Amino acid sequence: MFKKPLWAVLLLIQLFFCGDASAQKGGVVLALSGGGTRGLAHIGVLEALQEQNIPIAGIVGTSMGSIVGGLAASGYTTSELRKVVAELDLTNLLSERSNPIFVPLPSDSVSPRNKIPWVMLNKAGDVVGPLGGMSGVKLLESFAHLASRIQIVRFDELAIPFAAVATDLETGEKVVLRSGSLASAMRASMAIPALFDPWPVGGKLLVDGGLVSNLPVETAKEIFPGFPVIAVDVTGKLKTRNKIHSVVDVVDQSLTIFTSRNVELEIHKADLVISPPVEDIRIFDLSNADLVIQGGKNATLARMAFIRKLAEAAPPVAQREALCLDSRVAAVAVEGVSDEIASEIGRKYESWVGKPLSSIEVLRASRDIGDRDDVLSVDYRFEEAGPDVKVVFVLQRKPVLEINFAGYTTNLHPYRWLFVNGVRRDIVREGDSVKFNFKVGEQWGVDASYFDTPGKTPWEIRLSAYNWEIETANMGRRDWERYGLGFAKHFEWKSFKGGVGYAFEQMRGSSGEYFSAAGPTLFMYSNTLNDDIDPTDGALLSLQAWWPDNDEVLYRISYFRAARLANDWRFYFRAGFAEGDMKQEGRAVYLGATEELYSYSGRPIEAERMAWWNMAFRRILMKSWWGALNTEIFGGMGFAFNDENERFRDVWEAGVSFSIPGVLFDGKLMFLYNDEKDFKIGFFLGSPVWGRYPLP
Repeated sequence: MFKKPLWAVLLLIQLFFCGDASAQKGGVVLALSGGGTRGLAHIGVLEALQEQNIPIAGIVGTSMGSIVGGLAASGYTTSELRKVVAELDLTNLLSERSNPIFVPLPSDSVSPRNKIPWVMLNKAGDVVGPLGGMSGVKLLESFAHLASRIQIVRFDELAIPFAAVATDLETGEKVVLRSGSLASAMRASMAIPALFDPWPVGGKLLVDGGLVSNLPVETAKEIFPGFPVIAVDVTGKLKTRNKIHSVVDVVDQSLTIFTSRNVELEIHKADLVISPPVEDIRIFDLSNADLVIQGGKNATLARMAFIRKLAEAAPPVAQREALCLDSRVAAVAVEGVSDEIASEIGRKYESWVGKPLSSIEVLRASRDIGDRDDVLSVDYRFEEAGPDVKVVFVLQRKPVLEINFAGYTTNLHPYRWLFVNGVRRDIVREGDSVKFNFKVGEQWGVDASYFDTPGKTPWEIRLSAYNWEIETANMGRRDWERYGLGFAKHFEWKSFKGGVGYAFEQMRGSSGEYFSAAGPTLFMYSNTLNDDIDPTDGALLSLQAWWPDNDEVLYRISYFRAARLANDWRFYFRAGFAEGDMKQEGRAVYLGATEELYSYSGRPIEAERMAWWNMAFRRILMKSWWGALNTEIFGGMGFAFNDENERFRDVWEAGVSFSIPGVLFDGKLMFLYNDEKDFKIGFFLGSPVWGRYPLP
């Protein structure tokens, strides 16, 4: 850390070379309360003060107050904050799983998209989670991106000095965050218990600061003595029974009960209290964001005469300038993992030492580290090291053992499963893992893969066993069991990821006879979608291929493209081609069997090869924290070919679908009509696991 004399010298140099730091008129300190999306009123408060040229000497925020306050303190103007809110996709940030129609997985995964966390264990076998309904990792990533414009060690160095308030889950004491990672401070301060996982900071496990100080007036008085404190209270009021309609309302009501008591203890200590009219706004409701912001602005303007008096009687606020001294990287450190992993990651970025600090490069490195399969989240902070800066990456590793439950069911075909899947890490050495999935139903399956490293290019050893029973539209009933063993070396090339390997297979046909084969394998995919949950741009290309006994190559190619047509309209296009072998039972292709065409999923068409395409126009009807209600108008065609490459069947379908992809519920209701003049109504709950055909 800087010694005080040295810091004073540097400050004088800064003031001399970087411009006039003239004193302004007196300013005020803001204590911004928590209150979910009601806290957007804080933007209106800031906007009113900005327009009336009232200097802000400091900000202390709790929960939502820490988010708005932290961004404002880091230099965001109120117009920029309004833009952030307008572009905020709360559904996306809170939804850590989703299954919109036609949106495939990044690769043909053997793990279901929708999972209910059941248990997480550490190396000692102790249960370590889940600790909340949502991990909040996406929120941290969003905060880190927003905060990447600043390079500071202490929050006092921000354009407006800032502090965030959180609660120590172990002791129940108030924790005031004034240094380190601004993103982590905001994430910890709004960690609503049960909804979000607690957030580790400085060896403590932190939750929402509203539990101990939802309106942090006392903290504001302690940090900024002598300045008048304006408390902005958006805590909310207790609802009557007829207004409690959902689990979110119950959580909101419970938080109001908890927080109202500590608010009463602190509110009278403020020099002025502003209470925007937001009591009817629900905790995660963004539909009236503009009204909430305007409510905060109007409430502030109504008290502007008194605010001016407070500011005029306050000490002057020195104008803060951006730090003009170039900081260089003194060292790179990694926390939260073993020395072995820390050393491995540190070596990758040791070339930064001695070079100018770049927040963009640090943010990019954080994302790269976060791609490791054993890393849950990555944050970073800067520490003073003489005149330079030490970059510290703070990692949260995923638990040693994760076990989840999932399921999939529909009335359109018999492929319905319950899934038990998970990951066991650190088996032979730190960072290796086994991923497994068991699916139980009329058709059963087992998949297990061992990865020797958590990076992007591991070696993989895979075991699999599947049972399939299919009632085809043209060849009657088919059933077989398939057992596979293979290995592959993963690779990354430009935008493509994949693997090359070798696989062995043994298959039992419906006659009871066993067949064996072996041959090289290839799988690869390219994912340029801008978002896996609600893609509005980009494409996904996937290829799986196997060459059994060097005879006929079996392969499957699929392509997906997304585009935004308007704010709430999306366009999806999906196409694919697959090559099989009708001479060998179980190696043919089955048009519709994996929902290429939904209306043919119950009685697919057996073929030597097949091609298909679908397109859909999706309209987002409603968004909330739990997910979105979408409607899709879609259509598609499929083509079946025999072993003479003759196209013997063309089929099509069209329909309308209503879907709710989200955190608590993932379902679709579909109305279908096809070329056979067959009208069907189908429902789908959960996400399927089709495996990695044609790979064993």
